[in-house]
Amino acid sequence: MDSAKLYNLLFDAAPDAIIVINTDGKIILCNDQITSLFGYGKEELNGESIEILIPDRLAARHKGHREAYHYKPIVREMGALKELSAKRKDGTEFFVEVSLSPIRYDEEVLTAAAIRDVSEKIKVNRRLKDSLAMIEAKNNELEQFTYIASHDLQEPLRTIVGIVDLLSKGNNSKLTSTELKSLDYLVKVTGRMSELIKGLLDYGRIGHNHEKTTVDCQELLEEVRHDLSSSICKYAATLEVGELPTVFGYKIEMRLLFQNLISNALKFHRADVPPTITIAAVEKETCWEFSVADNGIGISEEHQERIFRIFQRLHSRAEFEGTGIGLAHCRKIVELHGGKMWLHSKTNQGSTFYFTIPKP
Repeated sequence: MDSAKLYNLLFDAAPDAIIVINTDGKIILCNDQITSLFGYGKEELNGESIEILIPDRLAARHKGHREAYHYKPIVREMGALKELSAKRKDGTEFFVEVSLSPIRYDEEVLTAAAIRDVSEKIKVNRRLKDSLAMIEAKNNELEQFTYIASHDLQEPLRTIVGIVDLLSKGNNSKLTSTELKSLDYLVKVTGRMSELIKGLLDYGRIGHNHEKTTVDCQELLEEVRHDLSSSICKYAATLEVGELPTVFGYKIEMRLLFQNLISNALKFHRADVPPTITIAAVEKETCWEFSVADNGIGISEEHQERIFRIFQRLHSRAEFEGTGIGLAHCRKIVELHGGKMWLHSKTNQGSTFYFTIPKP
C-alpha cells in the first residue's frame, strides 16, 4: 500500500477545509474543501499570505496573532467562544471555527489550520440569545405587573374591608335578612380577595433578594413541624421524616415548599382516617430527589398537571379552604433551584409529590 497516496486521499477527504502555512504566513498546501468553502482553487492560494482569507479590517490584527502563535505553537481552537470571521474570494464574510496544530517538518515549524463554516450555528445562537433576552424581559415585566397590580389593589381593598367591618359590627337591627346575607357575603368575598392578592404578591416575590446558602433540610423540617404543630395535633396526624440532606438553595423558599406540601397533606385527608405524611430523600448522581407522601384523598390522573397552575382548585371552598396557589408556589420554588416537580397519585389512595434539588 502506498502510504503517501493514502495520506493525500485522507487529506483531501477531510470534512473541514485544511490549510498548511509556513512561518512567514504563506499558504503552502490546502485540500479540496478549500474551494467549496472559500471559492478559491487550490493552486490560486499556493504562495499567498493567509491574510487573503481574513476580512481587511481584521488582517493587521490577525498578522500579529499569527506571529505570536508561531513563537509558541500549540494545539488550540479558535472561534469556539466568539464570532470569528473569514472572507471568501468574492469578498463575502462568514463565521468560522479554526483548529490549529503545529507540524514539525525538517527544521521548520508549519501550522495546519482546519476551518469549518459555523455561520448557521452562530445565527441559531443569536436567535436563541435574542429569544432568551425577550423571555427574561417578559418575565420581568410580568412579575413587575403582578407586584404593582397586587400592591395597588391592596389600598382600595383595605377601604372596602374597613367599611364592611364597620357595617358588620354596627347596629344591624334595621337591616333585612337579605341585606344581612349580602353583608355576610361581602365579608367572605373581601376576605378571599385579600388572600388572593397576598398569594400573588408572595408568588411574585419567590427568589427575589435572596442568596443561596447551605440549607439543612433535617433542621428545616423540625422548624416546619413546630410551626404546624397545632394542625398536626388537630388532625391527629403522624409526620415521619427520614434522613434528609443539606442542600445549596434558598432557605426561605425551601421552608415554604415543605410547609405547603405538608399543609396540603393535612388539609386533603380522608374522612375518619388520620393523616400519615412521610418525607424522604434519595441521593442521585446530580441531585437529591425528595418525596412527600400522604394517605389522603388523592388526585385523579386527569387533574395532576392542572393543580400546579396558579389559582387552580379541584374542590369547592365549602369542602376545602384555600386560594389554589400553594402548589404553584411549590413548583416555582423547585424550578428556581433548577429542579423538577411531579407527583404519583390515585383517588382515595393518597399522593406522593416528588421534587429534585440539584447538587452544587
